[in-house]
Amino acid sequence: IRVDSTTIPAPKASDLKPDEILVEVKAFSINIDDIHVSEASFLGGLPKLQSVVPSLKNLDFAGIIKAVGSAIDANKYKVGLRVCGLNHRQAVFAENGTWAEYTVTKEKSIVPVPDTISFVNAAAVVLPLFVIDGLLEVVRGKIGEKEKVLVVGASGGIGSMLIKMLRAVFADFDLDITGVCSGRNKELVLKMGANCVVDYTKGPIEASLEKKLYDVVFDCVGGTTTYKSSKAILRKGGRFITCVGPEEWIGDKMSSGTEKISWVGKIIWYSVILNLIPGSHPHYHMVAPSEMGKNTFILAFEKEILPYVEKSIPFGDVGTMGEAFKLVRSHRVRGKVVFVI
Repeated sequence: IRVDSTTIPAPKASDLKPDEILVEVKAFSINIDDIHVSEASFLGGLPKLQSVVPSLKNLDFAGIIKAVGSAIDANKYKVGLRVCGLNHRQAVFAENGTWAEYTVTKEKSIVPVPDTISFVNAAAVVLPLFVIDGLLEVVRGKIGEKEKVLVVGASGGIGSMLIKMLRAVFADFDLDITGVCSGRNKELVLKMGANCVVDYTKGPIEASLEKKLYDVVFDCVGGTTTYKSSKAILRKGGRFITCVGPEEWIGDKMSSGTEKISWVGKIIWYSVILNLIPGSHPHYHMVAPSEMGKNTFILAFEKEILPYVEKSIPFGDVGTMGEAFKLVRSHRVRGKVVFVI
């Protein structure tokens, strides 16, 4: 991290558009996509991505409403209300970022936070629940009693919360949930609610499962290796649901034009064409949520389904922040990393 003396003016209540809300940020998390945006490698590199410099990065936040625009119901969104939210258009369309003391957001992008939930936990659940709502939408009404579910990337921010949410949403179904992670994270994943754990560092996933067949695989890692293993363990008619896609950790580097075309082609093949072809292959679903699933947030807060936060770091501690960025970039975070203001 390089520190300079550039100052970005704080947004003012008087400058709010009618549909905007000013939030004093109390905490935010670091997500791998945020790092990719800051390095201009998001989705392998998008043309003119956030070309305005300096610009604020990051999607999620938790904080307190400081002011609302004239079109906002001030009785519903009162000044002082604790909220969390996601400016999910920030990565591509330069919506207001949240790595700062204040951010500007919209009503559709925030959810009230109960007093029983800390700002750290509220910030940590935002992106996971945003994605998880999309993952769960695929299987709502389609999961039965005692079905077998595999979560790949079970110790990460999304995967670990997904296990907890599966237990909450399908509480009456007694699901058999297996988490895939490294051996060092076994106890964490079991604590989050998995029945058993597979250590991916010991070889192909399917080799450790002794021909056990699954009904659903949730993929939070991506790539062809995960899909190949999933095909081997999914029953006929099973579902492969990914929030990443056919390329593992896309955005870790800049992609060439040919690589981008190949990536898009794989998405079309797996998620559209292959699903139309009869056969024993699983149904492939690639999830890309576009809106906050507020009911999912409400359920999580009501049941106090909390994330695992590996690190909570003071905003402005440059040395510690640098280490946190390296940790997130390594894809070895247990749960989430959160900055506190």
